[in-house]
Amino acid sequence: MSHGANGGSRQSISLAASRVRVDIAFAAVDLLIVVAAYTVGLGLRMLDPLIGDVRAFWIDLATALPFIVAIHLVANALAGAYGRVWEYASTSEALKLVAANGGASASILILGWAVRDPIGIVIPFSTLVVGGLLSFLMMGLVRFRSRLFSFRQKSEGPLILVVGSSAEAAAFARRAGEIEGGGRVVGFVNGHNGSPSSVRLLADLPILGSVEDIAAVVETEGVDQLVVVGGDPGVVRDVVDRCLEIEVRLRILPGVQSVMQDERAPLDLRDIKVEDLLVREPVITDMSLVSELLRDKTVLVTGGGGSIGSEVVRQVLQHKPDAVWALDRDETLLHEARLRWPGPVSSVLADVRDGEAILRVVERIRPDVVFHAAALKHVPVLEDYPEEAVLTNVVGTRHMIEAGSRAGMERFVLVSTDKAVDSTSVMGASKRVAELLVKAGNERRDGCIYTAVRFGNVLGSRGSVIPTFISQIRAGGPVTVTDPFMTRYFMTVDESVQLVLQAAALAKDSEVFILDMGEPVRIEDLARRLIRLAGLLPDVDIEIKYTGIRPGEKLEESLADGPVDTTAHPKIFEVPLAHPGAHVLADAVADLEEAALQGRSSQVVSMLGQLAQGRLEADHPAVEAVGSEPPLAWS
Repeated sequence: MSHGANGGSRQSISLAASRVRVDIAFAAVDLLIVVAAYTVGLGLRMLDPLIGDVRAFWIDLATALPFIVAIHLVANALAGAYGRVWEYASTSEALKLVAANGGASASILILGWAVRDPIGIVIPFSTLVVGGLLSFLMMGLVRFRSRLFSFRQKSEGPLILVVGSSAEAAAFARRAGEIEGGGRVVGFVNGHNGSPSSVRLLADLPILGSVEDIAAVVETEGVDQLVVVGGDPGVVRDVVDRCLEIEVRLRILPGVQSVMQDERAPLDLRDIKVEDLLVREPVITDMSLVSELLRDKTVLVTGGGGSIGSEVVRQVLQHKPDAVWALDRDETLLHEARLRWPGPVSSVLADVRDGEAILRVVERIRPDVVFHAAALKHVPVLEDYPEEAVLTNVVGTRHMIEAGSRAGMERFVLVSTDKAVDSTSVMGASKRVAELLVKAGNERRDGCIYTAVRFGNVLGSRGSVIPTFISQIRAGGPVTVTDPFMTRYFMTVDESVQLVLQAAALAKDSEVFILDMGEPVRIEDLARRLIRLAGLLPDVDIEIKYTGIRPGEKLEESLADGPVDTTAHPKIFEVPLAHPGAHVLADAVADLEEAALQGRSSQVVSMLGQLAQGRLEADHPAVEAVGSEPPLAWS
């Protein structure tokens, strides 16, 4: 048996023993209550001066009390009046107590009438009625004492419901009073892998149900905060979805191991963030391969001021390169990124569209490894300016490849996008052509390994829907969603860059890699969760408005348009990508560049669509202008 199994068995045994102790304690209290109630009942009856020999009545009561006590205890057990933590009981538990005492009292009255003549035990019926009533009142008082006098607990801070029923959840419950503002745990609900349903107590607190019962438990117990113990994204997403219409603060304790290992360690309790919602196991990176690629090397990152490029720089610094250079055309972004980087980084203010400038920079730096993240990526904007997409995403990539090849670079990595698959947008088509340029790199025979890494949306990146939603929520709404059925793949910037570095280390011969992005997420669901995480209610505090799909957008994105091959890493796959040959591709890109420089937008769109879809013959006749052909009409 594993250590985890042993731990679970010990926990179950401990909880079962604790439950038995509580049940025995309640039964003992009930025994004393019943004895006292019926004794008081007979005492009141004996105050009647007309009663003759009172001693006989007391003897009969003493004879009958064991049976009366037994009837009450059995009735309580049958009605479910044991096995509950009554500090948190509600109406349903009160009804159980009514049923138990009503049944017991009726049985005792019938039994008292039945045995009076045959056996000769005489107990006044008024004593049985008063005794039953007093038993009910005192049992209820004992069980509901904390609810009846709960005003004394208001100063203890917010009421907390813990999502999870593990040993870590119990450890947090014991220390809940340490959090800022205090707090009192009212109980637990099982997560997806919680304790079995037979377990009713944890850390002497009740398990009040499962995740499915959250809404009811929050309302019944007056919960102020939900705390998810552990970082299981599936549980977090489920909790958020079930709280879309509930006014309760949503928090998470991700660092559960520190709570278990050191009782003095601070509780890393925080509000749930959108990153916590991603349903995916943590990325496991082979650091040795990545370090071998980057250690003591000169690394150049284009688009170094952007969200992805700056994260590439940050992670590259961890592998002890000889030098890191960040290139960007935006001086403000480059400056702000330099303030965040944990090590020395040299910056270059240049534009990848300027071939001569890029050649001078690359020949001066002579990078061993180039990560090319510079790109234009706003789909609707590029629909109106296709020539700009070509000059940056296509021609800029060609400039970097040609300059790097002349300077003797060892590895070139293109950061691509899922929009390059079955492109319906100018942006996606331009990135597809950039992938073709990378794929044709093996024909250069220059000793460099070329590769492209394709993935979906990055949470929080520039142009991502997340910052847009957050801005709209802060402004009071509405939050605009294009279509209720639109889905996208999402990944955190940290996770995506880890896999980019890993893919770069795996590359051998002009591969195009895709990353495992997990399950696609409905944009509307994401908007609703963000509103809820802001402490507001969707459709109540913030309106959700549908605007319709914009030009170039698709309802669903895909990471590949055919079969994929596995690699040495379980989260990285290789996709086949045919190209028309380096010379044919070079001629086509040159024609495309000329059309873009001359501002022939319609022709650019037509040529870009044909090139992205691989519709070029080996002899590559020049593509004729298409006049008034509408954008994105390629088929």
